[in-house]
Amino acid sequence: MAFAPELDEPVFTEVVPVEGVAPEATRTVLVSPVNVVAPVIVTPEPEPVQIASIPEPAPEPERIIWFVTGSRVNVREGPSTDYMVMGKVTYGEAAEIVSDPDADWVKIRIEGDGVEGFIMKRFMTDVDPLG
Repeated sequence: MAFAPELDEPVFTEVVPVEGVAPEATRTVLVSPVNVVAPVIVTPEPEPVQIASIPEPAPEPERIIWFVTGSRVNVREGPSTDYMVMGKVTYGEAAEIVSDPDADWVKIRIEGDGVEGFIMKRFMTDVDPLG
């Protein structure tokens, strides 16, 4: 119950549907003993906005770590003996395979210094010879 300021008497409210408007729209009608009516239109609450979820990043591919089986093996700029030697790897040294592991020559990345080059696959194994 409330008081109508202009009437200074109790006023009662009633919620009724609004004709010709969406079914969820209503109005509040103030009713006083002297039958004064003051309609108030109430609009429905807006639907909450759905925010698109951010997809999970794709998992990083599994790293392939192999080990050197030769005592001192050349690492070359390309996949054949026709390419220049960039450096050497030694027995038991770990390297990440960054190319097709089924090829005759595999591209490796040396852990720690990040040097990349090619080595013959026959000088590599997936089993740690020192461990």
